[in-house]
Amino acid sequence: MKAGKRGVAIVGTGLIARFHAQAVKASEKVELVAAVDIAKDRVEKFAAEFGCRAFSDLDAALAGGDVGLVTVATPSGAHDEAVLAAARHRVPVLVEKPLTITSERCERLIAACRETGTPLGGILQTRFSEDFLKAKRVIDSGELGRITFAKAEVPWWREDSYYAGSWHGTWAMDGGGALINQAIHLVDWLVALMPPVEEVKAFCATLAHPMETEDTAAAVIRFRGGALGSIYATTASFPGSGKRLEIHGTKGTYTWDDQKTGVSRPDQLEYAGHLACIEAFVDSLEGGKPYPIDGEEAKRTIDLITAIYKEAGSERR
Repeated sequence: MKAGKRGVAIVGTGLIARFHAQAVKASEKVELVAAVDIAKDRVEKFAAEFGCRAFSDLDAALAGGDVGLVTVATPSGAHDEAVLAAARHRVPVLVEKPLTITSERCERLIAACRETGTPLGGILQTRFSEDFLKAKRVIDSGELGRITFAKAEVPWWREDSYYAGSWHGTWAMDGGGALINQAIHLVDWLVALMPPVEEVKAFCATLAHPMETEDTAAAVIRFRGGALGSIYATTASFPGSGKRLEIHGTKGTYTWDDQKTGVSRPDQLEYAGHLACIEAFVDSLEGGKPYPIDGEEAKRTIDLITAIYKEAGSERR
């Protein structure tokens, strides 16, 4: 490993893990030293492609002493095991969205890392985007006046093949459907940009796909201070259109549309956001500014999603 670089182990070798690997390869601050997956053939292929060692067990990967950062890119419901292993070894850990699939499980991971002094962060990469930073500047400046309403819409489409035989759309591994998977980044924007949520009313439904969880969710929200809001998340809106955020105030309205990313081809996303997360997290480990999405902050987004599912009566297992 090159001097001055922090060794990285990526847990998981699916689609999202490729973004992690590409980001690590593009960084001057870290070096990929290990890939971990229970599927032996898949992890060996991944490791050969990206030039690192292959492991089927994270404890074994961490025993070598050259891993200074774990990134977790497994299916959402499998995040916990990797985070707990990193905490046992006291190796900083950065977790793909969502941190895990319920508020209660988030609390367990946060507690384990706190008890061992292990830095924990979440990858919610769109918070590093210029679009998010611009929205935050506008709202924080007060130029919109008193905020009265905030709306997040993710009207996407997925084919049945996206769910067939997959962990997607299952309670155990996805933790839900359109809300926790496709809409999580815009839900996260609401959490980051608006005051804390005080009340939620919601419905979830499975209307277009043979899947266990919801393909359509609708919620109305009351924020602290009185502003209202709404969330619409779906993978049942053919042919799919871009995400939209609206923040309304007494002196102006801020709107943002994304017609480019994620509507039907999540594999076409870029790794720049993951690179920003990884480098900001590493900087924080080296004495720089605190990482802005620590475990507690990542949990806030899951708290809202958990509240919506609970209010809708969804049967989370």
